[in-house]
Amino acid sequence: MKAVLPALLAAAAAWPAAAEAPAAERARIAADRSRVEAQYQDQERACWARFGVNDCLAEARAKRRSALADLRRQEIALNDAERKQRAAERLRSMEQSQGQAAPGSSPPKVRDGGERDAKAAQRAAEQAARQAEHARRTRGKRQADSAVQVDEELARREAQRASRAERAAENVRRRETLQREARERQEALQRRLDARQKAPAAPLPVPP
Repeated sequence: MKAVLPALLAAAAAWPAAAEAPAAERARIAADRSRVEAQYQDQERACWARFGVNDCLAEARAKRRSALADLRRQEIALNDAERKQRAAERLRSMEQSQGQAAPGSSPPKVRDGGERDAKAAQRAAEQAARQAEHARRTRGKRQADSAVQVDEELARREAQRASRAERAAENVRRRETLQREARERQEALQRRLDARQKAPAAPLPVPP
């Protein structure tokens, strides 16, 4: 009993501050999920106003899938940690009940299997806590990297669109220049022809 209870207490205390309030952690995950969906809708609307809609939409969907998968992993880790925590608490309650069953008598000897279960629950809770903490640490960096990638991609597409617009404008200017030069040459030729037609005829020779 003395060997099992410290392990159970350690298992119960293994969660970080966020995991000690599962409802708050689930609310945070739900809020992040709603934010991901809102960001996706904003990106989707922006894609329809840009050149290359399909590529833009595909990229936005990929980012949404990645973010939702990360939140799902966090949710699974939270569920696992809660399950292990409940198992540890049930085992602790059983041990306490056994200790109180015969007041004044020596507590029954705990079988090795119970101690192993307690230690396994502690290890599982600690592992789930580490996974949740790692997910929280990396989530901020992943979101920041994703935002940078989106900004870079939007800037690249904007530069491409500006380059295409500049080339199109240059082609229009070149075509107008060629048309103007051709028109000027045609007008010059017409003026020369008109001048020749208006020139006075040579006088007839004077008879001897």
